[in-house]
Amino acid sequence: MSNAFKSSAEAGRLPGLEAAGADEGVGEEGVWCERVTGYAASLRAFDAVDFAGDGGNDDQTAALAAGSLVVASKIFIDEVMEDIATLARDGGVVADDDSHFLALAELPPGFADRYDGRFARKFLVATVMVTGRMAAPHWKPPACLAEALALHIVVRRAQELLSDHGCLDGRQAHDLYAAFEDAAFEDLDHEWLYDAKLSGLNAGADGTEQPRAADDRQLLWFEATSETDIHSFLAEC
Repeated sequence: MSNAFKSSAEAGRLPGLEAAGADEGVGEEGVWCERVTGYAASLRAFDAVDFAGDGGNDDQTAALAAGSLVVASKIFIDEVMEDIATLARDGGVVADDDSHFLALAELPPGFADRYDGRFARKFLVATVMVTGRMAAPHWKPPACLAEALALHIVVRRAQELLSDHGCLDGRQAHDLYAAFEDAAFEDLDHEWLYDAKLSGLNAGADGTEQPRAADDRQLLWFEATSETDIHSFLAEC
């Protein structure tokens, strides 16, 4: 883990908040931003340089970005579990009414008719695996498309948290993770799945050459796509 993350968490103040005097105090949003930097210490697989952004950032801002990823991961895992409970209670698939779902509704909508209870349980395992590896000493990239999608959504959530809590504006929050995404993902195949033209019915049907993700008509998002070990629960049996 980066020593920069340690020092940022211990410093307890973010840029722009140091000048707040005792009389003024720090607002509720500022307190949230400060607290989040403390979570950066658990993100051992990445260093402060992986949150440098386009223009470079100081160590405290990098710790803020790392900490927000940890918080976003926890929230997203909770929401996947809630979605599993919803599917267990009501049956069906996400496509029936995506307004009832928290996490699964953020997956590529063109495949929502495949998101049933079994899929959701496997997606939970993929989410736990890829977010858990962020706490390992060395990073291993997503093992499959499902892991890549989970991490992709967690990054978006982390950006939204920083913006919603007033830590950074939307553009700053977006730029902050550019270097992280370069370090975390081997490729961007998962982003093609959000293309409205690529659904389970017509992906690659015209014979044109498409990225690996788009060629998958059977939603085999849990098959290994890298050298990272895949959890046995995700294997077909």
